[in-house]
Formats: sequence, structure tokens, C-alpha cells
Amino acid sequence: MTTAPDLANGLIVVTLRGLLALDSAPVVRTALLKALADGPDAVLVDVRGLSVDRSSRLTIFPAALRVGGEARSGGESTAVLLLFGPSAELAALMNSRVLGPVTVYGTAEQAVAAAASHATTARRRLTLGAEQTAPARARALVASACHDWQVDHLRGPATQIVSELVANAVRHAGTGEIQLAVSLRGAHLYLSVRDRSTQPPVPAWAVPEALAHGGRGLFLVDLYATAWGCNTVVDGKTVWASLRATPVTA
Repeated sequence: MTTAPDLANGLIVVTLRGLLALDSAPVVRTALLKALADGPDAVLVDVRGLSVDRSSRLTIFPAALRVGGEARSGGESTAVLLLFGPSAELAALMNSRVLGPVTVYGTAEQAVAAAASHATTARRRLTLGAEQTAPARARALVASACHDWQVDHLRGPATQIVSELVANAVRHAGTGEIQLAVSLRGAHLYLSVRDRSTQPPVPAWAVPEALAHGGRGLFLVDLYATAWGCNTVVDGKTVWASLRATPVTA
């Protein structure tokens, strides 16, 4: 199994080979969740060399999409999981009952074209070090994006949220890199911050003494965000937040 990021184009390609069975399913699930946590527009799964010991193993794909894709946006999936290249034997087992919203394509070219049709309207990324200047750099990126994407009314809350998320990552990520992504899709602006700590954020209201140690950050995130949450993977976590960019219509 290999993973090849193409984040400049909003894609991650996961290549699966061999037998998907009881012992290998957890490894595949972890790889899919990690790929989804990186915030691509689409995860493409190359299944040209994959076989399964039973059709029910294929439910791992919609399950990963549900957990990983929806977790970062409060229930509104912002990622697409596409499979391509199954053998005739494997294709015969693939139907909507086991795959749900996951679509299968015959070739990689078809899958890439389908992914492009789901591409995020706008996306920006920034790699930050775990240093004191990181929150300011994150605020500058988000402020610029809000201006360029004509959602200036979100600049204040969005910069406040990203500042708190990045500051929290700096406190807990040690010397590892911090990955920031901001994107505009449909009616929402999405912010995500990934670091190398697997420790989930603890809201100050869950641990009152945290307020005495600068623990107001997540309180402010909860105050300003339409939704927010944390997706933990084997080598870190992604904390995300979304803000509604357009009014709710009746």
C-alpha cells in the first residue's frame, strides 16, 4: 500500500494491492483516514491489484468517508472518495449496498476527471513551524483569503478561530510542522490545522482550571464557528472549523 499526495491539485492517491481481509482492513482504514485528514478535495483509491475475501470488506470505504470526510466539517462531507481500476471479479462485488456514496471508475483518468468536477472553489495552504510567529502568519493567510474570495464579513471570526487553533497546535505539537488549510466550498468557509500531536483539544469548560492557563481559545472557537471538531489519526490530528459564508434561506 502506498500514498501519493498531489495536494497542489487537491488530490491524494492511495494504492492498494493484495487481499483485503480481517487482518489488513485496520491498516487500510488508517491510511484512508489519514488521507482524508490531510484535507484534499478527493481521495482516489487505486484498486487494480486488490482482492477481497468477502464483499462486506468493501464497506470499509464508505465507513472511512463517513468518519474522515464528515468529521472535519460537522456532518457536511467536504471530501470525495473514488475507487478506480477494479478487476472484473472485484467490480462484480461493488454495488451501492456495500459502497454507499463511494463511486467506482474504470480508469484513473475517469476518476481524476470526476474529482475535478467536485473541486473546491478555492483553497490555500501554509506550512508553519511550531513557533510564536505561527498564529500571526495564519491570521494573515486567512484574512487575505477572505478578502480575495469576497467573504470579508468572515475575516474577524475566521482569523480569531485560526489564531486559536494554530496557537493550540504550537503548544502541543513540539517541534513538528503544522499544516494549515483554508477553503471555500459552497455556503461554508473551512479551516483546518493539522499537527503531530495525537492529544485532542480539551475545551476550557470541560476543565475549568484551564481558563487560568490561557484556555479560552476553544471557548472562542466554539463561540464563532458554525461547527468544529477534531479528527485524530495515527501520527497526529486535524482540528477543523467551519463558518457559514452565506445566510440561511427560508
